[in-house]
Amino acid sequence: MLFGFIKFSGVFNNMSFAVKALYTIIVFLVFSFSLISAEINDVKFEQKGYAFPEEMLKYNMQCKKGEAFDQKILDEDIKRLYSTGNFLDVLAETSESADGKVNIKMRLVSKPKVKAIIFKGNKIVTEEEFKDKVTVKLNEALNDQELQKSLSNIRKFYIDKGYNSAIISHSTEDAGDGFVNLTISITENLRLKVNSVGFTGNTAYSSWKLKNSIATQHSYLSWLLNMGLYEKNEIEIDKERLKELYWELGYLDFKVTSVDVKEDENPEYVNITFNLEEGEPYRIAEVSVTGNKLFSNDEIIPVISLKTDEVFDKRIEKKDIDSIGGKYYPLGYADFQCRPVRIPDFKTHTVNIEYRITEGEPYTVKNVHISGNHNTKDKVIRRELAIQPGDPVDNERIDASKSRLMGMDYFEKVNIVSVNSDEAGKKDVDISVEEKDTGKFSIGGAYSDSDSVSGIVELSQSNFDLLDPWNYFVGGGQRLKLHAEYGVDLSNFYLQFTDPWLFDIPLSLDMSGFYTERTYEYWDERYIGGKFSLTKPFSFPWLPRLINPDDDRNSIKLGYTIEQVRVYHMDDDLSQIFQDSEGRSIVSKWSLTLARDTRNNLTDPTNGYLVSALGELNTKAFGGTTNYYKFEALASNYYSFFNDWFVLHTGAKIGQVDTFAENGDMAPIYERYFLGGGDSVRGFSYRKISPVDSDEKAYGGESMFLANIEVTHPIYEFIRGAVFCDIGQVKEKAWNFSMDDFNIGAGYGFRIKLPYFNAPIKLDLAYPILNNQDGESSKLRFHFNLGMTWSPP
Repeated sequence: MLFGFIKFSGVFNNMSFAVKALYTIIVFLVFSFSLISAEINDVKFEQKGYAFPEEMLKYNMQCKKGEAFDQKILDEDIKRLYSTGNFLDVLAETSESADGKVNIKMRLVSKPKVKAIIFKGNKIVTEEEFKDKVTVKLNEALNDQELQKSLSNIRKFYIDKGYNSAIISHSTEDAGDGFVNLTISITENLRLKVNSVGFTGNTAYSSWKLKNSIATQHSYLSWLLNMGLYEKNEIEIDKERLKELYWELGYLDFKVTSVDVKEDENPEYVNITFNLEEGEPYRIAEVSVTGNKLFSNDEIIPVISLKTDEVFDKRIEKKDIDSIGGKYYPLGYADFQCRPVRIPDFKTHTVNIEYRITEGEPYTVKNVHISGNHNTKDKVIRRELAIQPGDPVDNERIDASKSRLMGMDYFEKVNIVSVNSDEAGKKDVDISVEEKDTGKFSIGGAYSDSDSVSGIVELSQSNFDLLDPWNYFVGGGQRLKLHAEYGVDLSNFYLQFTDPWLFDIPLSLDMSGFYTERTYEYWDERYIGGKFSLTKPFSFPWLPRLINPDDDRNSIKLGYTIEQVRVYHMDDDLSQIFQDSEGRSIVSKWSLTLARDTRNNLTDPTNGYLVSALGELNTKAFGGTTNYYKFEALASNYYSFFNDWFVLHTGAKIGQVDTFAENGDMAPIYERYFLGGGDSVRGFSYRKISPVDSDEKAYGGESMFLANIEVTHPIYEFIRGAVFCDIGQVKEKAWNFSMDDFNIGAGYGFRIKLPYFNAPIKLDLAYPILNNQDGESSKLRFHFNLGMTWSPP
């Protein structure tokens, strides 16, 4: 048939293109059919280079002697042999035998054999550490699959060591006689660490100030944690940080001309220098407002703080934008924009500021849509929102709502946007949340100079739902905590339940059952009982807004406690005033607390204040053993200054406890006041500020006064220093104060927050600069409080 095709070729040249194409297809089909129908006579292999066993080659082929020939199967065999990674080229030739069968000859060009494996570029990691990751074998063909596997293994090895940017490549070099040398090149791209950061050209700011304003810094923990690393992207962001800092002083021409990064003597470290060109500060020549229609210039200009002839300050400019927006946002101008345009005069170093306003239209909220809350119920989210249907679309309310939802600690992300609705003048508010696991198991420990050492185990669910077992009791916004602490001087076990929205109104219910044991120097105390309280935020609408803002920072709390208290293990050689306190008693008391709390953070505040007043009443009429009352008042204020570098904390507390008895009996010893130690008056021993008996043993008083002042300042990233002074006094009888026997302690300490660990550390060294306490020596004392908890992921 092939001969017929050749014989007809002379006529073929004279045919039209269409006839040629048709003829070619017919001949190909006929030829292919003839081959398919033919039987395979033999399969032979012709190898160039390394010769593989024919058994291995035949194993990778479906075309076998005696089988019907199929061109498609042969093509697959070619691909299969090539995919083994052992060959540079794979070809197949077919021919017809005398008896009409098909002979197959496979022409194979194998890859060269590996004579040597050479590693280049590895400095930090030695060859011995990763050579077992290489699966390519010496004196065997260089297999593509094994080569890629080897490179992948080495890359993973570097990633596991934290060198995520390591680059692994390879090359080959002819070694003669069918051999090659394989070179694996490694660019480690070391996790370069910052050794030092310097600045040139700076006069407006000290290098220390600049260094602490950027993220690229040296860290003494870089050997342990991913801190103090050199990141190119972070350098670019640091340039912007420096620019923002200089613009606060009006240096509008400021720029970072270059950043020098030089390798240290240790190849893992670099020294970085920011080269600065400061220019000169700009003063404001003119401030104007354009685009405003709703409000006149006379209404807007007064809220603008940037003034003519003053030095430009980027922070004040931002504040002005917020102030202008504060006039529009409450009215629903959701699309309001205010863009500052700066027109500098480079010769006079003055700048004109134009606030360009785009007002948009006022909108009200039509619907609030919530998505992404698979566990948390809609009502739990809606009740926290500062914006509801019918309200103006106020961006400040939207931001407040986002802050509240993030503050619940139920969500990884919260996005809130206003979108157009199908009704003119109205927008919908779309809220999308990404939930996180709110159940937590944690273990930890604590160690302090007052409570010694203890271990802690805690199981909590911050998004509990008591009435929804079908959702595994999750999603109702309630809180449940089981806490167990066992220690040398303190053991505390409790189960606590909180519903912050009882009956779906802003009324918080707290209930707990507890068992507590405390070991003091001369006796032990044990408490078994339960507590319940109701807390309601409130305001005084009849008072001027200036002194009574309409917010939720005021609260009133009604509480009740029922417990059995046992005072035992009293030392036998103590005086009668101690011996009279030993035994069991029942406490059944009601309490009322009024408070206002504006602190910006409950655990580590830097601004705001807390004022509170507490009254307690325990009587036999309620089932108590003793008739007594207690009153306490507290005031605490936090103020940050010098760009939040320094935080000033001032506080004062008074306390009174007294019985109704006319015979002069004192209140129970477990209700009396003792001062001294790291949590009250530092520089004095724990619970040593108190009235004492003839043996100078402290038995507690019914009247207490405490005042503190402390200034903290930054030292290094997560370390702050603290200068403090404490004043305290305890009197035997209630409502008894004097100015002649105060105790004052002062000193210096550290506040440490280890990154990646929930481990606050408080270290204080103090001295009693005024000591009016009998039995207490004046000497330096060290106070410490260490705590750490860990939760498995």
